[in-house]
Amino acid sequence: MSAPWFGIGAVSAMAALAAVLLLAPLAQADFGFEPGAAGLNVTVSSEFGSRAGSHPLILSTEVNFNLGPEDPGEPGVPATDGDVEDLEIELPPGLIENPAVVPRCSLLAFHTPRSSPYEARPLSGESCPDATQIGTVEVRSSYGGGSDRSFGVFNLDPPPGAPSELGFNPYGAPVTFVPQVRQAEGEYGLTLTAHNIPQLVDFSGFTLHIWGTPWGTAHNAQRGDCLNEAEPAFGWAKCKVHPETPPQAYLTMPTSCEGPLAFGAVADSWQQPSNVVSAGFAGPALEGCGELEFAPHAAAGVTNPRASSPSGFDFNLDVDNAGFLEPLKLAPSPIRQAVVRLPEGMTIDPSVGAGLGSCDPDQYAAESASSPPGAGCPNASKIGDFTVTSPLFEKPLEGAIFLAAPGDNPFGTLLAVYLVAKSSERGILVKVAGRLDADPESGRLTATFDELPRLPYTDLKLHFREGQRSPLATPAACGSFATEMGLSPWRAPAMVGHSTSAFTIASGPEGGTCPSGQIPFHPQAQAGTLNSNAGSYSPFYLHLTRTDAEQEITSYSATLPPGLTGKIGSIPYCPEAAIAAAKVSSGFAEAAHPSCPAASEIGRTLAGYGLGPVLAYAPGGLYLAGPFHGSSFSIVAIDSATVGPFDLGTVVIRSAIKIDPRSARVSIDSTGSDPIPHIIDGIPIHLRDVRVYIDRPDLTLNPTSCEPFAVTSTLDGSGQRFSDPADDSIATATSPFQAFNCGALGFNPGLSLKLKGATKRGDYPSLRAEVRTHPGDANIASAAVALPPSEFLAQEHLETICTPGQFAREACPGGSVYGRARAFTPLLDQPLEGNVYLRSSAHDLPDLVAALRGGGKGIAIDVAGSIDSFHGGLRGTFTGLPDAPVSKFVMTLRGGRHGLLVNSENTCAAPQFASARILGQNNRGEKFRPRIAVQCGGHRAKKGAQR
Repeated sequence: MSAPWFGIGAVSAMAALAAVLLLAPLAQADFGFEPGAAGLNVTVSSEFGSRAGSHPLILSTEVNFNLGPEDPGEPGVPATDGDVEDLEIELPPGLIENPAVVPRCSLLAFHTPRSSPYEARPLSGESCPDATQIGTVEVRSSYGGGSDRSFGVFNLDPPPGAPSELGFNPYGAPVTFVPQVRQAEGEYGLTLTAHNIPQLVDFSGFTLHIWGTPWGTAHNAQRGDCLNEAEPAFGWAKCKVHPETPPQAYLTMPTSCEGPLAFGAVADSWQQPSNVVSAGFAGPALEGCGELEFAPHAAAGVTNPRASSPSGFDFNLDVDNAGFLEPLKLAPSPIRQAVVRLPEGMTIDPSVGAGLGSCDPDQYAAESASSPPGAGCPNASKIGDFTVTSPLFEKPLEGAIFLAAPGDNPFGTLLAVYLVAKSSERGILVKVAGRLDADPESGRLTATFDELPRLPYTDLKLHFREGQRSPLATPAACGSFATEMGLSPWRAPAMVGHSTSAFTIASGPEGGTCPSGQIPFHPQAQAGTLNSNAGSYSPFYLHLTRTDAEQEITSYSATLPPGLTGKIGSIPYCPEAAIAAAKVSSGFAEAAHPSCPAASEIGRTLAGYGLGPVLAYAPGGLYLAGPFHGSSFSIVAIDSATVGPFDLGTVVIRSAIKIDPRSARVSIDSTGSDPIPHIIDGIPIHLRDVRVYIDRPDLTLNPTSCEPFAVTSTLDGSGQRFSDPADDSIATATSPFQAFNCGALGFNPGLSLKLKGATKRGDYPSLRAEVRTHPGDANIASAAVALPPSEFLAQEHLETICTPGQFAREACPGGSVYGRARAFTPLLDQPLEGNVYLRSSAHDLPDLVAALRGGGKGIAIDVAGSIDSFHGGLRGTFTGLPDAPVSKFVMTLRGGRHGLLVNSENTCAAPQFASARILGQNNRGEKFRPRIAVQCGGHRAKKGAQR
């Protein structure tokens, strides 16, 4: 059997290694490792040469300390410059010790002297069973006359929190090494740590021989009592260990051929504990990585096989590790990187965000093998279970999947997870950070786990939890879906093995039938005012919902009932710069410091996102804004897209508000409004529940008509392919609306008329008409005013008439203007005013139209009346007037050369009376004969009663 460095049939010195590294002591002192290769030297005896993944015959680690002058009391016996107290031997990453294949020696047996027929006196060492021996140690010390002596090294019962313990007991001075597992970048490297080494022995050095297969017959000559017998030639036949049991490998070489095989040692002394010294050793890289098996089996699938539903997700990696245990086989290469691409349609479920916490880097760093639940990553950040089954340990390593803090994780990404599994009993901790990338167009997820630990495992399981807070959403259609996986080994990181694992979606949401063809779209709407009393101010609410089985909502428009108006005159607009700032603001920042001023706020929103019965809700604000895409003004909804720890920024949806110029009916124009996003930063939001509250005090005013109306909502839906409009739908949802107690409203309008200018027959006077109302009365629905026979239409002046097309384009010629009008309303701070036109119509005479504009909010209202003859006089009839409060309306028709009226008699010859009929929106009417005021002989004619 050959010994040094992987040689087959030869023994050579460690000079065959490519490099020997001796690190300088951290502090100057006499105590230290011998200079050069003598300080730390490692040899590996193997039948397999320098092959990766093999099981060495013996791993020998030689450690020597500086020698001082000879001890005067013992001539010829060298002494060290100090007594070693603590010693650490760092093994290369991936060099695996498997204590589970060797029985353990109890501490009692370890400290009990052994009797040997080959010794004159009992050994002061251990009485461990031969089956627990894992190697030998050659001790060099001044104790016992300075002669070298070999002792057994045993697999001991480990202390709590340690994976194993190995020890030897030279001269009754027990020395134990407890392996500590290094976790950096998935290396799973072992550091053998010995504390409080007894000074009794005065080590000058030792060589630790660890057997790769302790139960192998090759070690029988050095086992138990045969270790120091006088004639060891036949020891192999005398000191057997369970020959009926197949031997299993205790040591496995790394499976990576990258870089040198590096060892290190760190020590201090009893005399100078603060003087820490170190040494290093580097051998050539291993060979034969291409011969290592790499055939892991990966499987993935959902826990809920229903379309458009919240679901858990299982991902399993199974590895055949027979080569890890069988001495003559090579261990398979562990997985270094796993890239898992979920199928199209498998996305993040926003519902998971509600109440969810996250784990920041400091909390992740605080996770240790012994930390209790919640001491590192908070329990609220747990989204699943993580389990690792390894042949190294009797029990699986149990742990959890934690959501990493969005943006504050090793990748700086919105989505990331931490895998943490541990055994506090054995002091083992597995920690892996995983990056999740969501396609910005489809939301398809790709998970990348790099630098996976080199810990050998037979089964690695990730289980993302199911239920109402499942982190994932299933595709919207039935069928077979494949998860794509790319796995790379440590032996060749550039190599990628591709595989797929399919699962089936077999039913629709909530167990219904599978979606087929175009996905249905039947959203529901509820709307109204909290106080339905006619003419009263009341908050307005709107509630839109859809089911998981329906298309996604992508846009919204609505038409409100006639007479449902708002007092917006005193409300300032949110500035355009503030709206622009909100679009680039983070969600948390916007929630803490809204971009729009509070004075422009008119209400709030609450949007529910996700799948299943439990949604995640995000609040937002509603603000009054200026003209938008041709609208008079707009309403901007600014929602902080924050759900739990997720900050998806700020969603700004600006809706163009249109005012019907004839009825003043309010509508939300979808063509001029922003669409509703369906995916943000790769996360489909699955908008299911929209609640709008316009609750600014004294803003929304109920109609004064109690006719039954409806809030009519029009919603656009998108099918499975968001980028393809072919399967999109449009749906209309109505919600009944009706005000009450209209009969309790008063109705007592006043009308005054005045003729100005010449009063003789054939003269052209101007006419001023003024209508006043009382606060709290019903609004005017229609009005008909007939002038006395003394006033005719001056047809000789009707030179220019505005056409309907010109009027619609606001391009009426100047000659079609015949007066001015002003309307005062408590809803606006400024009056509406504009020209009075004659507009051609289907009637015998043109219509009289007042084009009212402004009001400080860009409102446009057209008050149109027909003109006809009534009892020999001229009558104007105005119907379908807006159900909006008007405190005063004044119309002045000009006189003179371009006047619209002509006197048929001297208006001062007799009192002039008009007749009027005015009807309220609550169907209460008033008839009266107001006397027309006329200027006669420089003195104003006495004004008659209005009724």
